[in-house]
Amino acid sequence: MTRLTLLTAYIVNVPKPNSLIIIAKPESGKTEVISRFRFYKNVAYLSDVTAYGIQRDFLAKIESGEVRHIMIPDLLKPLARKESTVNSFVTMMNGLIEEGIVAMSTYATSGPVAFKKPVKVGLVTAITSEEFADNRHNWKKKGFLSRTIPFSYSYGMRTVQKIFDSILDLDFLKEQDIKLNIPKQDIRVNLPRKYARSILPSTANIAKAQDTYGFRLQKQFQALLQASALDRGRRTVIKSDVDRVLDLMNWVNFDEKPIA
Repeated sequence: MTRLTLLTAYIVNVPKPNSLIIIAKPESGKTEVISRFRFYKNVAYLSDVTAYGIQRDFLAKIESGEVRHIMIPDLLKPLARKESTVNSFVTMMNGLIEEGIVAMSTYATSGPVAFKKPVKVGLVTAITSEEFADNRHNWKKKGFLSRTIPFSYSYGMRTVQKIFDSILDLDFLKEQDIKLNIPKQDIRVNLPRKYARSILPSTANIAKAQDTYGFRLQKQFQALLQASALDRGRRTVIKSDVDRVLDLMNWVNFDEKPIA
């Protein structure tokens, strides 16, 4: 899911980069997975950040396309400040990951600042199940959750055993950064309507659980279809991309168990 989310930033006919929040128990590998993408261009990998820091250091880079995704391996850090600072951060991200920021005038700018087009960025972050439960109600009121894809998972006993075997054999020391098929320039990926429509039932199921209409979800899932094609070196979505994304959609929930 992280792989496809990052690739949505390089597709011409995707209106904005997708955003993703990974939800799982401690020791589930959330931070480790995210960190394996940290060296890619157009990614700002930040252990900690505030709204002020984004305005000062990243808005210009986001506008130019130099930064297309902000990655925060542990969302708890920017949420651990005083309430007003946290609210400013969530409000800032709300704008950046959905409609974009057109103009602003704050203490972080020397004067009114206007952008030629809405400044948008994708967010990839992770949080523990417990901390997510503590923040979920407030995020829902602000619309933050409907702007991101929540991806949750847990491990079965067989997987737990495999992980322990990997630790005992020191295999985890051999893990390398994940490679992405990033195009040299942004490209258009064709999405036949029949394939976009084929994921609607799953979108409706997820939207019902989130108590939303699902409009934003459908757009983001369609972007994942296009990213899957791009990841496999194609410029047109085919049936195998649908199967891939539908499998991922089984985990777009809040309880660490597949919807299916």
